[in-house]
Amino acid sequence: MTIASVTLSGLVTTANAQTDPADALRRQLVEGRGVTMSEVFASRESGGRTSYRKKTQAEFGKAGVTGTDVRDVATPDTPDDPPRFLIFKGRTYCQGWICPAPEGKTWVLLSEDEKTRPFLQVGGIDLADPGTLKAILATTDVKRPGGTYDNTRTTVYQGTLTFSRLFKTSAAFRAQHDGMSAKTELSWRLWLGEDQLVRRVRASWPERFGKRLISHVVDARLTGWGAKTDIAVPSADETAGPDEWRDSRS
Repeated sequence: MTIASVTLSGLVTTANAQTDPADALRRQLVEGRGVTMSEVFASRESGGRTSYRKKTQAEFGKAGVTGTDVRDVATPDTPDDPPRFLIFKGRTYCQGWICPAPEGKTWVLLSEDEKTRPFLQVGGIDLADPGTLKAILATTDVKRPGGTYDNTRTTVYQGTLTFSRLFKTSAAFRAQHDGMSAKTELSWRLWLGEDQLVRRVRASWPERFGKRLISHVVDARLTGWGAKTDIAVPSADETAGPDEWRDSRS
């Protein structure tokens, strides 16, 4: 989908706005480069509200994300040693209170699974997959000026699509939302900068557990597209294996 240069309420986009967002994303898929994303995830039901924050650094390769460094953000209500995860193809490493490493080790090899993949995703929307981005934008209902994020003026695109449609489009969704109702609708907003790169994402969807209805909302900001990254696989010397970690907890 080609986004033409437009003027909206005094907002004049640059010539870069003629770039297709999917093509703009493809140009970011360069080895040793990446982006940082900060998220706030909230869930509400009749009994109250829960929320948490996390920060993700993603490193790219030609085919997409090659590694992610995901850190929970500490709050007054959480432990002092928040979890941190390094995710690569087939492997997940962990630090923090939920996976304490034995003495002399820094990391825990939390899992080895050939299905594991690092994703840059919000609500199952894979933000590092040009095909998913194009499919999401094809469901746009509303387009308007969106304010300034990451030092660039943005245009916000807004729409909805079913989980069934997203399941067909997004590998990140298939990996992390298996078993959800196909008819559930995901409401989304994407803020695209003048360079057509995503600067903010908001996604919301309902989930039922019997008579319980839970509303989920995630709001994410992306900064530093194209920044140098170095998410390295921990060495064997600093990593505790699954059995060694389990033994340390007994």
